[in-house]
Amino acid sequence: MQYFDFPEICSNTLKKCGVKKIEKIPVRPDENAQPKNCLNNVRSHIAEHGGSVQLGWIFSCLGNVAVKMTAHAIVRTDAGKLICVTPNKYRKGLLNFARDDSVENLIKNDFLPMKFIPLIDNKTINEYIGIELELDQLRIDNKGLVSQSDLQNFQYKASLLYPSLLFVAKNHTGRNDFCFCGSGKKNKKCCG
Repeated sequence: MQYFDFPEICSNTLKKCGVKKIEKIPVRPDENAQPKNCLNNVRSHIAEHGGSVQLGWIFSCLGNVAVKMTAHAIVRTDAGKLICVTPNKYRKGLLNFARDDSVENLIKNDFLPMKFIPLIDNKTINEYIGIELELDQLRIDNKGLVSQSDLQNFQYKASLLYPSLLFVAKNHTGRNDFCFCGSGKKNKKCCG
């Protein structure tokens, strides 16, 4: 089970995330852009081509039971069009994006934060989200650097929850839902 890109985001999920509107933004990575470095990629693009920074959120799902909202920077061209210039092997074509200018207040050391939203009320999910939040805070506080031992510690804690998390994900994924495993297939044609 892994985080996967939402093929489509339903209104109930958007409501739980506190998001009113999703836009489909074309992904056109700049030649020298680096993965996981969206703010600097956008600044470089703007320096060469003009435009401005547009901040907001992108979304991924874990097992149909939790959402990871990752703060993200894209380019607003001088003509007002939005484009994502950061390469990402999981996001090609169009990107689900929710504008949110308040993200600017959350940036620390040029690193953008994440939010984790449970889609169901469950103790295991809440514990797992707590681990994710702790790791993200460590990443932001240390300018993106997390020691190998700290990373292994977080991975170990998460692995202890994995069997219970998998059980919950299986039980909360309908046959016609996208499979909890992240394959992109319907559950009935995958793990269901």
